[in-house]
Amino acid sequence: MSEQPTHVRPDGRRVVVAGAVESRGRLLSARRSRPASLAGGWELPGGKVEPGEDPAAALVRELREELGIDVDVVGQVPGPLDGDWPLDEASVLRVMRCRIERGEPAAGIAHDDVRWLAPGSLADVAWLEPDVAPVAAAADRLGTWVSFPAGEVSGEGRVLRADPLGDGRWAVVVDRTPFHPLDHSWPDQPGDTGSLAGLAVVDSLTGAVDDEGSLLLGDAVGVRRGDPSRTWVVVHVVDSPERPDLVGDVVGLEVDAVRRAEYSRGHSACHLAALALNEASAGFWSKEPPRRDSRGFPFLDQIAIQVSRIEPDGAYDAYRCGRSLRKAGFDSAGFLAALDEVTGQAHALLDSWVASGAASRLDTAGDPTLPARRSWICDVPGGPAVIPCGGTHVRELSALGQVRVSYATTTDGFEQRTTVVPPS
Repeated sequence: MSEQPTHVRPDGRRVVVAGAVESRGRLLSARRSRPASLAGGWELPGGKVEPGEDPAAALVRELREELGIDVDVVGQVPGPLDGDWPLDEASVLRVMRCRIERGEPAAGIAHDDVRWLAPGSLADVAWLEPDVAPVAAAADRLGTWVSFPAGEVSGEGRVLRADPLGDGRWAVVVDRTPFHPLDHSWPDQPGDTGSLAGLAVVDSLTGAVDDEGSLLLGDAVGVRRGDPSRTWVVVHVVDSPERPDLVGDVVGLEVDAVRRAEYSRGHSACHLAALALNEASAGFWSKEPPRRDSRGFPFLDQIAIQVSRIEPDGAYDAYRCGRSLRKAGFDSAGFLAALDEVTGQAHALLDSWVASGAASRLDTAGDPTLPARRSWICDVPGGPAVIPCGGTHVRELSALGQVRVSYATTTDGFEQRTTVVPPS
């Protein structure tokens, strides 16, 4: 028996592939220059599948030939025809989610212009009719745009879905939000609370949507934040006896600003405490450490950390000083015996940094989406300090008032407690 052809469906319709090419929360559009019947219309770029050709491989080939880019196919935008979208009487459109691996898209043999469109800018171009519905579906798979890295605590967003969680709670997803969610893979800072369309938001979580459209939370996510096989969204956990009738509406979002400020102070102080720990422990290394922080000191905090929890105006961190750390050249016994001295040195550093009033910010490299790689940057004396981070922070260190740390030995290492005394 011959294998089922790859370029036609069982119903005999030809398969045409199209790329929902994503980058920094935007969707790639291309304007057709030929044939005359399509010229001037915008589409998701792609082309026909050749006999015996895998559809994903066909899309990779077409995008390389037409736009000069190499892509990785990471998923699908499923349509109503057994996963495909209607194109014409003889053909269907199979839309696949892609990420660019190499190259910058440029007009070529079939297109005379290309544009990156944000979800709110899709109407800026005249889409070819068969592309309208799949484009809207692809835009909903771009992931949540977040404004908490800029310190925002209010905003508006369009509601995309409201899924039941049980016990009168609902998982509400919007396209844009100021809410900071708990990260399922490194749950150091709790999610924001506040309100959405006047409804109480009791928690914010990192969620993922799979190709079947299922919303995954907690252990069900199964992969680390940013994995391209998922769409990454902020889930607003809303208290409501009935399903919020909000899908499609643009709603207001308000974060509890007082609570946010408490956790922001705690998170910034936690990073300062990590830098102080690195510097104060530098003399206990006898070998080149496995890594150094941005200021050039051995990065004990990242090398040994096991647990980190941000608290209102504080933090708790636990570190392991095991055999691997000793083999790397760290004198764990000497360090633990000198914790009083380390504390004094750390406090001197923390006092000087807070007194400097140095600016503090989150850098997103221009990516507004939830899975963006973010870094906390602070121009402390001897800096700058740069630490990968997805949390929220104060804008300047003077907002911390005073930061204090305390250390205590544990069965396998030590723990650090960080406390902020905000300015009165």
